[in-house]
Amino acid sequence: MMHDIDRNNGSILELKDVTKSFGGIHALQGININIQRGAIVGLIGPNGAGKTTLFNMISGFLGMDRGEIRFNQKEISRLYPYDRSKLGIGRTFQLPKIFNNMSVLDNVLIGALQKSGDIGESKQRAMEILKDINMESLADSFPGDLPIASRKKLEICRALASSPTLLLLDEAISGLTPKETLEMIDLIEKLSAKGITLLIIEHVMKFIMNISQWIVVLNHGQKIAEDTPEEVARNETVIDAYLGKRELSC
Repeated sequence: MMHDIDRNNGSILELKDVTKSFGGIHALQGININIQRGAIVGLIGPNGAGKTTLFNMISGFLGMDRGEIRFNQKEISRLYPYDRSKLGIGRTFQLPKIFNNMSVLDNVLIGALQKSGDIGESKQRAMEILKDINMESLADSFPGDLPIASRKKLEICRALASSPTLLLLDEAISGLTPKETLEMIDLIEKLSAKGITLLIIEHVMKFIMNISQWIVVLNHGQKIAEDTPEEVARNETVIDAYLGKRELSC
């Protein structure tokens, strides 16, 4: 269930004039975004809008041509992905990037080892996370044997193992059944209740409009709107550039 953003919490992530080009293609042009601490924020836009490029720059997989990224008031623009993860930025990928030749438990253990070099302590934390996500029965299984919903949850578990305060979710419900989607919604709300800020890329409008407190819309590398889901759904610029009135309705 969607709740209003508490503006008293301050911002956790600030993007100022973030710009990135690939050759002559302007992937992102002067993006300014301020993510409030504890919020669930949806990042939407058509294919090629720049959403994944933005995720890659926030998490450190891509450098910027121009601009600044601040996390918890700290300039992180030049930090490597590992350093950003240690500060509290976690992410998942549209196609889960998990190790199929390692057990579910060992996949999560890798994330936990970022916080502690102690194997026993890290293994205990990994099991606690799996239990919290109702995946402890799969600890000895291998990812290749799991359905897509479980693999997506596993990637979230691995991201959680490094204790993020900001979690970037890239199409967490893509390919899921209606029942699996409801389970993912429950999981996202559970993470939000724990105080984790969530920035979510998603193309399923009914999902993203109902779970988000704030929506940022990209198109051709530019931010064309940001507002509450209700206001975004009524924004004529968004409607014309994206999916249309019927699909954008809350």
